[in-house]
Amino acid sequence: MTEKDRIAEVFRNRTVFITGGTGFLGKLLIEKLLRCCDVKKIYLLVRAKKGKMPQERLSDIFSNMLFDLLKSQQPTSVKKCEIIPGDITQEGLGISLEDRQKLQEEVEFIFHSAASTRFDDTVKTAVKFNTQSTNELLNLAEKCTKLKTFVHVSTSYAFPKEKVLYEKSYKPPEDPHKVLDAVKLGQDEEIEGLIGDCPNTYTFSKALAEGLVSERMDKIPAIIVRPSVVCPVWREPLKGWCNNLQGPMGLFVGAGKGIIRSMYMKGDSYADFIPADVAINGMLTGVWNFLCNSDKHRVINVTSSSEYNLTWEEILELGKKIIYNEVPLNGAVWYPGGSTKKSRFVHNICFYLFQIVPALIIDVLLMVLGYKPILFQIQRRIQKGSEVFEYYTNKAWNFSNMKLLEISAQMSESERNRYKLEGEGIDLDDYFRNCVLSVRRNNLKETDDTLPKAKRHMKIMWFVDLCCKVLLISTILYQFVWKTYART
Repeated sequence: MTEKDRIAEVFRNRTVFITGGTGFLGKLLIEKLLRCCDVKKIYLLVRAKKGKMPQERLSDIFSNMLFDLLKSQQPTSVKKCEIIPGDITQEGLGISLEDRQKLQEEVEFIFHSAASTRFDDTVKTAVKFNTQSTNELLNLAEKCTKLKTFVHVSTSYAFPKEKVLYEKSYKPPEDPHKVLDAVKLGQDEEIEGLIGDCPNTYTFSKALAEGLVSERMDKIPAIIVRPSVVCPVWREPLKGWCNNLQGPMGLFVGAGKGIIRSMYMKGDSYADFIPADVAINGMLTGVWNFLCNSDKHRVINVTSSSEYNLTWEEILELGKKIIYNEVPLNGAVWYPGGSTKKSRFVHNICFYLFQIVPALIIDVLLMVLGYKPILFQIQRRIQKGSEVFEYYTNKAWNFSNMKLLEISAQMSESERNRYKLEGEGIDLDDYFRNCVLSVRRNNLKETDDTLPKAKRHMKIMWFVDLCCKVLLISTILYQFVWKTYART
């Protein structure tokens, strides 16, 4: 007899509304709900983007290989999804009165995962995406007559001043209503000054959003889920899958292509990362715990704490080893090398000497040959992406995830296997090998039949790199010996 899946039962034949459904976590949430939870309906808030209307973007979502397993097992399940045209930055979420009425009458679960994760947004832009949108969703949630749970997807980095982030609500750095009023009145100068000593606009706006959710918990059945650095899928539905090249995977690709030669990082900073499928499981089991268990948790940190016991430097070295020896990337411009630097001064010297200068030289050659220069702009994007990642890697972060572990302990063995919340059993070598393979196939569109060619190219780049180093050292020694001889 098959053991009952109590988490799936919570969502069975229920109606769900999701923001951020076109994003990394959003796609995975849709897939998991359809494949494992037999939901009745999923409404997706989607805006027009890059000339594509919302309905076209829905087709793009399901054309992704992430949904291949679902479509093979339940080919008609995608019909359960319906687009609600709108925009999280607009008043009332840009939803029509007809659609709003439909949501208020039908929706039982709301997952708010839409956000801007850029660290260089202006305060106004970050607040519109991350704080104002949350306020609008809460306003909608209050009028949903069947609402069972509102899930706010936050981040475990929203309160960087806390030495240990516990699973509780914290006071935001500024009154969120004051900030929202300033945005509404268009007081740009005042808005930019409200950030105070917060390290970036992302954490500032996410902390404000948490404040809004916490103050309405007496009116709305809301929970807050805080993932740490979200990395590619560990187990299912597609090992190693990720939607973009942000975070560690972008660094793996940059280093694997020979473009990144230096990274500023404190070697003793432990890596708190969470596979994306574990983050989704944290959301679903968090809802189950809130609705069905006596010890109801309103705030859950979906973090690994010291579970993996690896520093970011060790993770990057592991990625380099896999790319060197097992899964090289096509078209490497140089043999992958470089290293992490504990001194920003040394890193800046190496960055400009070994990344910017070569990029400029190659771009000049491209222009001479009649091609469009690209490498300098790539290096600038890498620099911006590295600055974002440095925020996570150059500080000792401590998160309490006791409530997550308590939820796991309340699950049956089959539920713990289906909704994995802990890293027990993870083989990090295998995990990152799958990540690189998936990025190679899905993001870079490099097929497996090109691996032998990539390995041969890697050997050639190794020999060229060695020859250049020998030539450089020989030139330096020759100059030194020649000058010494000339003096005598």
